[in-house]
Amino acid sequence: MERLEQDDPRAVGPYRILARIATGGMAVVYLGRSRGGRAVAVKVPHAEYVREPGFRDRFRHEVAAATAAGGTYSPPVLDADPDAAAPWMATEFLPSVTLRDAVERHGPLPADSVRRLAAGLAEALAVIHRAGIVHLDVKPANVLLTADGPRLLDFGIAARTRSTGPAGSHGFMSPEQMAGDAGPPSDVYSLGATLEYARGPRSTDETLDEVIADCRRADPADRPTVPELTGRLATLASHPAPSGAAWLPPSVLAAIDRQQSAAANPPPPPTPVSPGWRTVLIAGAAVLAGAGGLGAVLTASGDDEPSPDPKDSGTPNNARPAASSTAPSPTPTPSPSPSPSAEPVTLEFVITGDGPLSDLTYWLNGRQSRPGSVSLPWRRTVEVRPERGTVDLQLRYNFPSGTTRVQVFRDGARATDQTFPSGESMKSLPDRYLYPCDVVMGGAYAVAGPLPDSDV
Repeated sequence: MERLEQDDPRAVGPYRILARIATGGMAVVYLGRSRGGRAVAVKVPHAEYVREPGFRDRFRHEVAAATAAGGTYSPPVLDADPDAAAPWMATEFLPSVTLRDAVERHGPLPADSVRRLAAGLAEALAVIHRAGIVHLDVKPANVLLTADGPRLLDFGIAARTRSTGPAGSHGFMSPEQMAGDAGPPSDVYSLGATLEYARGPRSTDETLDEVIADCRRADPADRPTVPELTGRLATLASHPAPSGAAWLPPSVLAAIDRQQSAAANPPPPPTPVSPGWRTVLIAGAAVLAGAGGLGAVLTASGDDEPSPDPKDSGTPNNARPAASSTAPSPTPTPSPSPSPSAEPVTLEFVITGDGPLSDLTYWLNGRQSRPGSVSLPWRRTVEVRPERGTVDLQLRYNFPSGTTRVQVFRDGARATDQTFPSGESMKSLPDRYLYPCDVVMGGAYAVAGPLPDSDV
Protein backbone atom coordinates (compact mmCIF):
# COMPACT_ATOMS: atom_id res chain seq x y z
CA MET A 1 0.00 0.00 0.00
CA GLU A 2 1.46 3.38 -1.04
CA ARG A 3 0.39 6.89 -0.26
CA LEU A 4 -1.17 8.97 -3.00
CA GLU A 5 0.96 11.10 -5.27
CA GLN A 6 0.39 14.72 -6.19
CA ASP A 7 -1.53 14.03 -9.41
CA ASP A 8 -3.59 11.10 -8.15
CA PRO A 9 -7.37 11.58 -8.02
CA ARG A 10 -9.01 11.99 -4.63
CA ALA A 11 -12.32 10.60 -5.88
CA VAL A 12 -13.32 8.23 -8.70
CA GLY A 13 -17.02 7.85 -9.41
CA PRO A 14 -18.76 7.49 -6.03
CA TYR A 15 -15.58 6.29 -4.29
CA ARG A 16 -13.17 8.28 -2.15
CA ILE A 17 -9.56 7.41 -3.06
CA LEU A 18 -7.26 6.75 -0.10
CA ALA A 19 -4.04 5.10 -1.31
CA ARG A 20 -2.30 3.25 -4.13
CA ILE A 21 -2.52 -0.52 -4.05
CA ALA A 22 -0.38 -1.13 -7.12
CA THR A 23 1.00 0.60 -10.21
CA GLY A 24 1.41 -1.22 -13.52
CA GLY A 25 2.34 -0.41 -17.06
CA MET A 26 -1.30 0.04 -18.11
CA ALA A 27 -3.11 1.28 -15.00
CA VAL A 28 -3.03 2.27 -11.35
CA VAL A 29 -5.12 0.36 -8.79
CA TYR A 30 -6.28 2.50 -5.88
CA LEU A 31 -7.76 1.73 -2.51
CA GLY A 32 -11.15 3.38 -2.41
CA ARG A 33 -14.04 3.54 0.01
CA SER A 34 -17.73 3.78 -0.74
CA ARG A 35 -20.06 6.22 0.98
CA GLY A 36 -21.16 3.34 3.17
CA GLY A 37 -17.58 2.55 4.19
CA ARG A 38 -16.93 -0.49 1.98
CA ALA A 39 -13.33 -0.94 0.86
CA VAL A 40 -12.91 -1.32 -2.91
CA ALA A 41 -10.08 -1.64 -5.42
CA VAL A 42 -10.45 0.93 -8.21
CA LYS A 43 -8.55 0.38 -11.46
CA VAL A 44 -7.85 3.54 -13.49
CA PRO A 45 -5.94 3.18 -16.80
CA HIS A 46 -3.11 5.59 -17.56
CA ALA A 47 -4.35 8.65 -19.44
CA GLU A 48 -2.13 8.10 -22.49
CA TYR A 49 -3.80 4.75 -23.20
CA VAL A 50 -7.29 6.20 -22.87
CA ARG A 51 -6.56 8.44 -25.86
CA GLU A 52 -5.67 5.50 -28.10
CA PRO A 53 -8.26 4.48 -30.73
CA GLY A 54 -10.25 1.47 -29.60
CA PHE A 55 -9.13 1.65 -25.98
CA ARG A 56 -12.59 2.16 -24.52
CA ASP A 57 -13.92 -0.84 -26.41
CA ARG A 58 -11.08 -2.94 -25.00
CA PHE A 59 -11.79 -1.64 -21.51
CA ARG A 60 -15.49 -2.47 -21.86
CA HIS A 61 -14.44 -5.97 -22.85
CA GLU A 62 -12.22 -6.23 -19.78
CA VAL A 63 -15.09 -5.18 -17.52
CA ALA A 64 -17.39 -7.72 -19.19
CA ALA A 65 -14.82 -10.51 -18.87
CA ALA A 66 -14.13 -9.73 -15.21
CA THR A 67 -17.87 -9.66 -14.52
CA ALA A 68 -18.43 -12.97 -16.30
CA ALA A 69 -15.70 -14.62 -14.24
CA GLY A 70 -17.88 -14.16 -11.18
CA GLY A 71 -16.80 -13.47 -7.63
CA THR A 72 -15.84 -16.93 -6.38
CA TYR A 73 -12.43 -17.21 -8.01
CA SER A 74 -11.80 -13.57 -8.88
CA PRO A 75 -12.62 -10.26 -7.18
CA PRO A 76 -16.27 -9.43 -7.99
CA VAL A 77 -16.90 -6.34 -10.11
CA LEU A 78 -18.99 -3.82 -8.15
CA ASP A 79 -19.19 -0.90 -10.53
CA ALA A 80 -17.53 0.54 -13.64
CA ASP A 81 -17.71 3.47 -16.03
CA PRO A 82 -15.82 2.87 -19.29
CA ASP A 83 -17.26 6.10 -20.72
CA ALA A 84 -16.01 8.43 -18.00
CA ALA A 85 -13.35 11.01 -18.89
CA ALA A 86 -11.00 8.76 -16.90
CA PRO A 87 -12.56 5.28 -17.23
CA TRP A 88 -12.51 3.06 -14.16
CA MET A 89 -13.60 -0.27 -12.73
CA ALA A 90 -14.23 -1.02 -9.05
CA THR A 91 -13.95 -4.51 -7.57
CA GLU A 92 -14.17 -5.78 -4.03
CA PHE A 93 -11.00 -5.15 -2.05
CA LEU A 94 -9.53 -8.44 -0.90
CA PRO A 95 -6.79 -8.37 1.75
CA SER A 96 -4.13 -10.34 -0.07
CA VAL A 97 -0.66 -10.52 -1.54
CA THR A 98 0.17 -11.54 -5.07
CA LEU A 99 1.83 -14.88 -5.63
CA ARG A 100 4.77 -13.00 -7.09
CA ASP A 101 5.22 -10.91 -3.95
CA ALA A 102 4.80 -13.92 -1.67
CA VAL A 103 7.55 -15.91 -3.40
CA GLU A 104 9.87 -12.90 -3.72
CA ARG A 105 9.58 -12.00 -0.06
CA HIS A 106 9.04 -15.36 1.64
CA GLY A 107 10.37 -17.97 -0.76
CA PRO A 108 8.63 -20.82 -2.64
CA LEU A 109 5.39 -22.17 -1.21
CA PRO A 110 5.32 -25.58 0.50
CA ALA A 111 3.88 -28.51 -1.45
CA ASP A 112 0.51 -28.50 0.32
CA SER A 113 0.04 -24.80 -0.45
CA VAL A 114 0.96 -25.33 -4.12
CA ARG A 115 -1.58 -28.17 -4.38
CA ARG A 116 -4.31 -25.93 -2.96
CA LEU A 117 -3.19 -23.15 -5.29
CA ALA A 118 -3.29 -25.49 -8.30
CA ALA A 119 -6.78 -26.74 -7.49
CA GLY A 120 -8.15 -23.23 -6.95
CA LEU A 121 -6.68 -21.80 -10.14
CA ALA A 122 -7.88 -24.79 -12.18
CA GLU A 123 -11.40 -24.21 -10.87
CA ALA A 124 -11.08 -20.53 -11.74
CA LEU A 125 -10.09 -21.39 -15.31
CA ALA A 126 -13.02 -23.81 -15.55
CA VAL A 127 -15.44 -20.99 -14.70
CA ILE A 128 -13.77 -18.59 -17.12
CA HIS A 129 -13.65 -21.06 -20.00
CA ARG A 130 -17.32 -22.03 -19.52
CA ALA A 131 -18.09 -18.34 -20.04
CA GLY A 132 -16.25 -18.53 -23.38
CA ILE A 133 -13.27 -16.47 -22.18
CA VAL A 134 -9.56 -17.21 -22.48
CA HIS A 135 -7.60 -15.32 -19.80
CA LEU A 136 -4.25 -15.20 -21.70
CA ASP A 137 -2.30 -13.63 -18.81
CA VAL A 138 -2.15 -16.24 -16.05
CA LYS A 139 1.03 -15.39 -14.15
CA PRO A 140 2.15 -14.90 -10.52
CA ALA A 141 1.48 -11.14 -10.55
CA ASN A 142 -2.16 -11.84 -11.51
CA VAL A 143 -2.80 -14.37 -8.75
CA LEU A 144 -3.98 -13.05 -5.39
CA LEU A 145 -3.40 -15.16 -2.29
CA THR A 146 -6.14 -14.57 0.27
CA ALA A 147 -6.66 -16.28 3.60
CA ASP A 148 -9.37 -18.50 2.13
CA GLY A 149 -7.86 -19.36 -1.25
CA PRO A 150 -6.41 -17.98 -4.49
CA ARG A 151 -8.08 -15.50 -6.83
CA LEU A 152 -7.32 -14.80 -10.49
CA LEU A 153 -7.47 -11.20 -11.68
CA ASP A 154 -6.65 -8.81 -14.55
CA PHE A 155 -8.68 -9.59 -17.65
CA GLY A 156 -7.06 -6.79 -19.62
CA ILE A 157 -6.08 -9.01 -22.57
CA ALA A 158 -8.68 -11.75 -22.13
CA ALA A 159 -10.28 -12.87 -25.38
CA ARG A 160 -13.40 -14.62 -26.59
CA THR A 161 -12.45 -18.19 -27.59
CA ARG A 162 -9.04 -17.42 -29.15
CA SER A 163 -6.43 -14.67 -29.19
CA THR A 164 -5.49 -12.83 -32.36
CA GLY A 165 -2.06 -11.50 -31.39
CA PRO A 166 1.02 -12.34 -29.33
CA ALA A 167 -0.05 -10.43 -26.20
CA GLY A 168 0.94 -11.80 -22.81
CA SER A 169 3.83 -11.98 -20.34
CA HIS A 170 7.18 -13.39 -21.39
CA GLY A 171 8.03 -16.52 -19.41
CA PHE A 172 4.39 -17.53 -18.92
CA MET A 173 3.09 -17.47 -22.50
CA SER A 174 2.51 -20.74 -24.35
CA PRO A 175 4.33 -21.36 -27.65
CA GLU A 176 1.14 -20.86 -29.62
CA GLN A 177 0.37 -17.64 -27.74
CA MET A 178 3.76 -16.25 -28.70
CA ALA A 179 2.86 -17.10 -32.30
CA GLY A 180 -0.39 -15.13 -31.94
CA ASP A 181 -3.03 -17.87 -31.96
CA ALA A 182 -4.00 -19.20 -28.52
CA GLY A 183 -7.10 -20.87 -27.10
CA PRO A 184 -8.02 -22.45 -23.73
CA PRO A 185 -5.00 -24.84 -23.75
CA SER A 186 -2.76 -21.77 -23.55
CA ASP A 187 -4.16 -20.96 -20.10
CA VAL A 188 -3.28 -24.50 -19.01
CA TYR A 189 0.32 -23.95 -20.12
CA SER A 190 0.47 -20.63 -18.25
CA LEU A 191 -0.99 -22.30 -15.17
CA GLY A 192 1.81 -24.88 -15.29
CA ALA A 193 4.44 -22.13 -15.53
CA THR A 194 2.80 -20.28 -12.62
CA LEU A 195 2.75 -23.40 -10.44
CA GLU A 196 6.39 -24.10 -11.28
CA TYR A 197 7.21 -20.58 -10.12
CA ALA A 198 5.24 -21.11 -6.89
CA ARG A 199 7.03 -24.35 -5.96
CA GLY A 200 10.53 -23.00 -6.70
CA PRO A 201 13.51 -24.71 -8.34
CA ARG A 202 13.63 -27.54 -5.80
CA SER A 203 10.63 -29.85 -5.43
CA THR A 204 10.01 -33.17 -3.73
CA ASP A 205 6.38 -33.56 -4.82
CA GLU A 206 6.69 -35.92 -7.78
CA THR A 207 2.94 -36.14 -8.37
CA LEU A 208 2.54 -32.39 -8.59
CA ASP A 209 5.68 -32.16 -10.73
CA GLU A 210 4.06 -34.54 -13.20
CA VAL A 211 0.94 -32.37 -13.40
CA ILE A 212 3.06 -29.28 -14.03
CA ALA A 213 5.09 -31.04 -16.73
CA ASP A 214 1.91 -32.17 -18.50
CA CYS A 215 0.52 -28.61 -18.42
CA ARG A 216 3.71 -27.31 -20.03
CA ARG A 217 3.85 -29.67 -22.99
CA ALA A 218 4.70 -27.83 -26.20
CA ASP A 219 1.82 -29.27 -28.22
CA PRO A 220 -1.56 -27.96 -27.00
CA ALA A 221 -3.18 -31.29 -27.88
CA ASP A 222 -0.89 -33.08 -25.42
CA ARG A 223 -1.89 -30.93 -22.44
CA PRO A 224 -4.73 -31.92 -20.11
CA THR A 225 -7.98 -30.05 -20.57
CA VAL A 226 -9.16 -27.92 -17.67
CA PRO A 227 -11.87 -30.49 -16.67
CA GLU A 228 -9.23 -33.23 -16.74
CA LEU A 229 -6.93 -31.04 -14.71
CA THR A 230 -9.51 -30.29 -12.03
CA GLY A 231 -10.17 -34.03 -11.71
CA ARG A 232 -6.49 -34.87 -11.30
CA LEU A 233 -5.97 -32.11 -8.78
CA ALA A 234 -8.99 -33.26 -6.79
CA THR A 235 -7.27 -36.60 -6.25
CA LEU A 236 -4.20 -34.77 -4.98
CA ALA A 237 -6.38 -33.12 -2.35
CA SER A 238 -8.45 -36.16 -1.43
CA HIS A 239 -8.22 -35.20 2.25
CA PRO A 240 -8.97 -31.47 2.32
CA ALA A 241 -7.97 -29.42 5.32
CA PRO A 242 -10.67 -28.61 7.89
CA SER A 243 -12.71 -25.51 7.20
CA GLY A 244 -10.85 -22.40 8.26
CA ALA A 245 -7.46 -24.10 8.46
CA ALA A 246 -4.54 -22.05 7.20
CA TRP A 247 -3.41 -23.03 3.71
CA LEU A 248 -0.48 -20.61 3.49
CA PRO A 249 2.75 -20.30 5.50
CA PRO A 250 2.52 -18.07 8.59
CA SER A 251 4.77 -15.41 7.06
CA VAL A 252 2.44 -15.02 4.05
CA LEU A 253 -0.65 -14.93 6.27
CA ALA A 254 1.04 -12.23 8.34
CA ALA A 255 1.63 -10.19 5.15
CA ILE A 256 -2.08 -10.54 4.30
CA ASP A 257 -2.97 -9.30 7.78
CA ARG A 258 -0.70 -6.29 7.29
CA GLN A 259 -2.47 -5.52 4.01
CA GLN A 260 -5.80 -5.57 5.82
CA SER A 261 -4.45 -3.26 8.52
CA ALA A 262 -3.04 -0.89 5.88
CA ALA A 263 -6.45 -0.70 4.21
CA ALA A 264 -8.04 0.20 7.53
CA ASN A 265 -5.32 2.80 8.17
CA PRO A 266 -4.18 4.18 4.79
CA PRO A 267 -0.78 5.88 4.62
CA PRO A 268 -0.82 9.65 5.19
CA PRO A 269 -0.22 12.09 2.33
CA PRO A 270 3.45 12.82 1.53
CA THR A 271 5.34 15.44 3.44
CA PRO A 272 7.67 17.90 1.66
CA VAL A 273 11.42 17.20 1.72
CA SER A 274 13.32 19.78 3.75
CA PRO A 275 15.13 22.06 1.27
CA GLY A 276 18.06 22.42 3.66
CA TRP A 277 19.16 18.80 3.24
CA ARG A 278 21.84 17.97 0.70
CA THR A 279 21.27 14.62 -1.00
CA VAL A 280 22.96 13.00 -3.96
CA LEU A 281 20.75 12.02 -6.88
CA ILE A 282 19.57 9.33 -6.70
CA ALA A 283 19.03 9.20 -2.91
CA GLY A 284 16.35 6.58 -3.34
CA ALA A 285 16.23 2.88 -4.08
CA ALA A 286 16.23 0.75 -7.17
CA VAL A 287 14.14 -2.39 -7.21
CA LEU A 288 14.81 -5.28 -9.55
CA ALA A 289 12.36 -8.15 -9.91
CA GLY A 290 12.65 -11.01 -12.33
CA ALA A 291 9.69 -13.05 -13.53
CA GLY A 292 10.82 -15.95 -11.40
CA GLY A 293 10.92 -14.18 -8.07
CA LEU A 294 14.22 -12.36 -7.74
CA GLY A 295 14.04 -9.19 -5.67
CA ALA A 296 16.93 -6.96 -4.72
CA VAL A 297 17.24 -3.49 -3.27
CA LEU A 298 20.16 -1.36 -4.48
CA THR A 299 20.63 2.05 -2.92
CA ALA A 300 22.81 4.88 -4.19
CA SER A 301 24.83 6.79 -1.64
CA GLY A 302 23.60 10.10 -0.23
CA ASP A 303 25.04 12.77 2.05
CA ASP A 304 22.51 13.02 4.85
CA GLU A 305 18.99 12.15 3.77
CA PRO A 306 17.66 8.59 4.22
CA SER A 307 16.42 6.80 1.13
CA PRO A 308 12.67 7.06 0.51
CA ASP A 309 10.61 4.00 -0.32
CA PRO A 310 10.79 2.89 -4.00
CA LYS A 311 7.79 3.20 -6.26
CA ASP A 312 6.11 -0.07 -7.20
CA SER A 313 5.90 -1.51 -10.72
CA GLY A 314 3.16 -3.52 -11.06
CA THR A 315 0.55 -5.50 -10.84
CA PRO A 316 -1.05 -5.69 -8.50
CA ASN A 317 2.44 -6.73 -10.33
CA ASN A 318 4.95 -5.03 -9.43
CA ALA A 319 8.58 -5.26 -8.33
CA ARG A 320 9.12 -5.05 -4.61
CA PRO A 321 12.06 -5.52 -2.22
CA ALA A 322 12.76 -9.07 -1.17
CA ALA A 323 15.38 -10.75 0.99
CA SER A 324 18.13 -8.29 0.16
CA SER A 325 18.55 -5.37 2.52
CA THR A 326 20.52 -2.22 2.86
CA ALA A 327 22.24 -0.64 5.80
CA PRO A 328 20.11 1.91 7.66
CA SER A 329 20.68 5.50 6.66
CA PRO A 330 21.70 8.04 9.30
CA THR A 331 19.10 10.34 10.74
CA PRO A 332 18.89 13.52 8.62
CA THR A 333 19.92 16.78 10.19
CA PRO A 334 19.02 20.20 8.83
CA SER A 335 21.77 21.96 6.96
CA PRO A 336 22.47 25.61 7.63
CA SER A 337 23.03 26.20 3.92
CA PRO A 338 20.93 28.91 2.28
CA SER A 339 17.67 28.22 0.48
CA PRO A 340 18.28 26.41 -2.81
CA SER A 341 18.05 28.26 -6.08
CA ALA A 342 15.10 27.73 -8.39
CA GLU A 343 17.39 27.78 -11.43
CA PRO A 344 16.82 24.75 -13.68
CA VAL A 345 19.24 21.83 -13.58
CA THR A 346 20.14 19.57 -16.49
CA LEU A 347 19.58 15.85 -16.05
CA GLU A 348 20.80 13.27 -18.53
CA PHE A 349 19.66 9.63 -18.52
CA VAL A 350 21.81 7.03 -20.25
CA ILE A 351 20.73 3.39 -20.46
CA THR A 352 23.01 0.88 -22.17
CA GLY A 353 23.18 -2.90 -22.40
CA ASP A 354 20.89 -5.56 -23.81
CA GLY A 355 17.49 -4.56 -25.05
CA PRO A 356 15.05 -3.64 -26.23
CA LEU A 357 13.36 -2.01 -23.27
CA SER A 358 9.60 -2.00 -22.94
CA ASP A 359 7.31 0.26 -20.89
CA LEU A 360 10.09 2.81 -20.30
CA THR A 361 8.58 5.62 -18.24
CA TYR A 362 10.09 8.36 -16.13
CA TRP A 363 8.67 11.05 -13.88
CA LEU A 364 10.23 14.39 -12.94
CA ASN A 365 8.44 16.14 -10.09
CA GLY A 366 5.40 14.02 -10.86
CA ARG A 367 5.32 14.87 -14.58
CA GLN A 368 5.29 11.71 -16.62
CA SER A 369 7.06 10.96 -19.91
CA ARG A 370 6.59 7.58 -21.54
CA PRO A 371 9.05 6.74 -24.35
CA GLY A 372 7.58 3.20 -24.30
CA SER A 373 9.61 0.59 -26.16
CA VAL A 374 13.13 1.72 -27.06
CA SER A 375 16.34 0.23 -28.42
CA LEU A 376 19.62 0.57 -26.58
CA PRO A 377 21.65 2.65 -26.11
CA TRP A 378 19.03 5.20 -25.07
CA ARG A 379 19.85 8.75 -24.00
CA ARG A 380 17.61 11.62 -22.92
CA THR A 381 18.58 15.11 -21.67
CA VAL A 382 16.04 17.30 -19.89
CA GLU A 383 16.00 20.54 -17.96
CA VAL A 384 13.93 20.56 -14.80
CA ARG A 385 13.25 23.36 -12.35
CA PRO A 386 13.30 22.31 -8.69
CA GLU A 387 10.03 22.49 -6.80
CA ARG A 388 10.43 23.63 -3.19
CA GLY A 389 14.15 23.17 -3.71
CA THR A 390 14.05 19.50 -4.67
CA VAL A 391 13.78 17.36 -7.78
CA ASP A 392 11.93 14.05 -7.56
CA LEU A 393 12.85 11.37 -10.11
CA GLN A 394 11.26 8.00 -10.79
CA LEU A 395 12.24 5.68 -13.66
CA ARG A 396 10.76 2.32 -14.66
CA TYR A 397 11.28 -0.17 -17.48
CA ASN A 398 11.24 -3.86 -18.39
CA PHE A 399 13.72 -5.94 -20.36
CA PRO A 400 13.66 -9.63 -21.41
CA SER A 401 17.26 -10.79 -20.97
CA GLY A 402 20.89 -9.81 -20.46
CA THR A 403 21.86 -6.77 -18.40
CA THR A 404 21.23 -3.04 -18.47
CA ARG A 405 23.23 -0.16 -17.00
CA VAL A 406 21.55 3.05 -15.84
CA GLN A 407 23.53 6.27 -15.42
CA VAL A 408 22.10 9.63 -14.40
CA PHE A 409 24.14 12.81 -14.80
CA ARG A 410 23.33 16.13 -13.18
CA ASP A 411 24.90 19.15 -14.91
CA GLY A 412 27.51 16.82 -16.40
CA ALA A 413 28.46 15.08 -13.15
CA ARG A 414 27.52 11.43 -12.77
CA ALA A 415 25.12 11.06 -9.88
CA THR A 416 24.24 7.36 -10.10
CA ASP A 417 25.52 4.31 -11.95
CA GLN A 418 23.80 0.94 -11.48
CA THR A 419 23.65 -2.36 -13.36
CA PHE A 420 20.70 -4.74 -13.41
CA PRO A 421 20.67 -7.63 -12.61
CA SER A 422 23.58 -7.45 -10.22
CA GLY A 423 26.54 -9.76 -10.75
CA GLU A 424 25.77 -11.69 -7.59
CA SER A 425 22.18 -12.26 -8.68
CA MET A 426 23.30 -13.65 -12.03
CA LYS A 427 25.72 -16.03 -10.34
CA SER A 428 23.24 -17.40 -7.82
CA LEU A 429 19.97 -17.71 -9.76
CA PRO A 430 19.00 -19.38 -13.06
CA ASP A 431 17.65 -17.26 -15.91
CA ARG A 432 14.06 -18.28 -15.34
CA TYR A 433 14.22 -16.57 -11.94
CA LEU A 434 15.68 -13.39 -13.39
CA TYR A 435 13.67 -12.61 -16.50
CA PRO A 436 11.77 -10.70 -17.62
CA CYS A 437 13.14 -8.03 -15.28
CA ASP A 438 11.21 -4.99 -14.06
CA VAL A 439 13.46 -2.15 -12.90
CA VAL A 440 12.02 0.60 -10.72
CA MET A 441 14.30 3.28 -9.31
CA GLY A 442 13.87 6.77 -7.98
CA GLY A 443 14.12 9.25 -5.18
CA ALA A 444 14.50 12.94 -4.41
CA TYR A 445 17.43 15.30 -4.02
CA ALA A 446 17.86 18.84 -2.82
CA VAL A 447 19.87 21.35 -4.79
CA ALA A 448 21.35 23.29 -1.87
CA GLY A 449 25.10 23.06 -2.43
CA PRO A 450 27.09 21.18 -5.06
CA LEU A 451 26.91 17.47 -5.66
CA PRO A 452 30.08 15.39 -5.34
CA ASP A 453 31.87 15.43 -8.69
CA SER A 454 33.11 12.34 -10.49
CA ASP A 455 34.53 11.30 -13.82
CA VAL A 456 31.98 11.07 -16.64
